[in-house]
Amino acid sequence: MNYDIKIVGEDEDNGLLEFDRLNLLTKSTKDIATKALMFRLRGFSDISPDKNLKRALAMRLQSISGSGQDGTSLTIDCTNFSETIKGVQMDMFKPREEVLQLTPMALVIHSFQSALNDDSEDADLDKPLLKSLMNFKKNFISDNEIFYMSNRGTIAEVRLTKDDFQKIGLLEDSIPEPKKVIVNGQLDEMKVSKGKLGLQTEQGFVNVFANDKTIIDNIVSFMGKEVTISGMAHYKPNGQLSFVEIQEYSEPGARDKFFSKKPTAMTAQQQLLFQAKQQKKSSSLSALKSISGLLKDEISDEQFTEMLKDIHR
Repeated sequence: MNYDIKIVGEDEDNGLLEFDRLNLLTKSTKDIATKALMFRLRGFSDISPDKNLKRALAMRLQSISGSGQDGTSLTIDCTNFSETIKGVQMDMFKPREEVLQLTPMALVIHSFQSALNDDSEDADLDKPLLKSLMNFKKNFISDNEIFYMSNRGTIAEVRLTKDDFQKIGLLEDSIPEPKKVIVNGQLDEMKVSKGKLGLQTEQGFVNVFANDKTIIDNIVSFMGKEVTISGMAHYKPNGQLSFVEIQEYSEPGARDKFFSKKPTAMTAQQQLLFQAKQQKKSSSLSALKSISGLLKDEISDEQFTEMLKDIHR
């Protein structure tokens, strides 16, 4: 299946593509496709694909053409995952069989569309994938350039300018950084997929994930039983918990339930910082408080000063 990437509006060398720039474009596009596929298959994008998935991610440059008037056009050939991914166990938490109807380049286009639509805070993206989308900005060599990605009408075209990456950056900033947590609960025997498990806690269901095959092989002995897990909590763009990455696990102790809790969503300070970054004039305490509805005793002068530093970085 053929896809097009078109670049128009360069200030210099319109219609030409320097070798180093071609290398950056292909690497950054391939990185987005790889992370998008791993996110859909494994629930976390920052996982290295095995050799079979690497082959499925093949993106072949079929042709390059250009002129000073029309800009530069690249034609890319990809194969549907239904033909290249054989016997992959899909994520049982959220069926992902639809990914088999896509291609690597389709995942790139869908990722940008998800990050840029009006409901981006509910987008099915994670922080490493958003970082890859942000890295694509390096392909722009002038403020006037426009990148188009399309499948000749089969899927909606995506149009990218440098200004679009401001929204993607805000979305990335809105995701809380991973943090160390302890959760206690019962491993759900029905919620199992490659590297991923389900934990039923007193506060609700939690997805837990392990990139280390040894952990998965050994923790299965706790299926249907209570277990205490220590690891890193990862979040979604809306601040809600995505999953907990398992680092250690053990039989529950007497005090585990007391110290264990389902990781919370975005903190009030993170929400305030994200919202304030979207305001062009967030230079006063009253403006910040009006955005978040914070009371006077909810933020100190020192916190306010530090947050202003973050906002203007």
